[in-house]
Amino acid sequence: MVTISVDDQPKVSEEIIKIMSEIDPGGTHTGYSDINQALAYVKENKPEVAWLDIEMPVMSGLELAMEVKKVSPMTNIVFVTGHEKFAYQSFQLHASGFVLKPVTKEAIERELGNLRNPVEIKKNGLIRIQCFGNFEVFDKDGNPLKFRRSRSKEILAYMIDRRGALCTIGELCGILFEDREEDRGLKKQIRVFIAGLRDALGSVGAESILVKGWDSCGIDTSLVDCDYYDYLKGDSVAVNSFMGEYMTQYSWSEMTLGELIMKP
Repeated sequence: MVTISVDDQPKVSEEIIKIMSEIDPGGTHTGYSDINQALAYVKENKPEVAWLDIEMPVMSGLELAMEVKKVSPMTNIVFVTGHEKFAYQSFQLHASGFVLKPVTKEAIERELGNLRNPVEIKKNGLIRIQCFGNFEVFDKDGNPLKFRRSRSKEILAYMIDRRGALCTIGELCGILFEDREEDRGLKKQIRVFIAGLRDALGSVGAESILVKGWDSCGIDTSLVDCDYYDYLKGDSVAVNSFMGEYMTQYSWSEMTLGELIMKP
């Protein structure tokens, strides 16, 4: 994501840049106190979000917002001010949001989760996992990952649900084949499915997310972008995206769904 902060008090822009760098470490976040330099940057880079101070000496943030919209119509305008009295004027300009000073990470995240023109924050995971609704897996370019066997995909889903805990072959037998007794043939099938999972991940350069143990396996959660994990961290975008559905194609996911629904 590309964002710009414009404020005649550089420390305010520095704080917004710091917060945005924590939320979106892979993005470009720039601050200006000079109006002309800011407009030149907007014209050249078309940022997704502009954080604009309302009270500035040369040009007010309300006036600046109109200029920004002329050169970059899709830029989300979020006004930053110390006074609530400007709220009505800001909404007349169809702003995406309104943040009161002193700015906080919680306020910034709230506005990012409710932008007029939504923006997807690109993260650093090797794959992106969708748990809310159906379980789906995407590569870094947003393309669905292809699995030769549906059970390989289900094993990945279960390991995501386990949040990095190692899963034994016996445990996977019980999850995938709850109506069959565990035996050598069943364990062999599980190993075939895990090999298929490794091949699918390897096809997009993500095999390293698999963690091997003694007769067990799991995932390195730090290498995965996942709405479920973001939800547990309190990420506002993930929280707003949860509509009461979690890995709907797998019956074993109902326990986690119950925990999510009960979560305050």
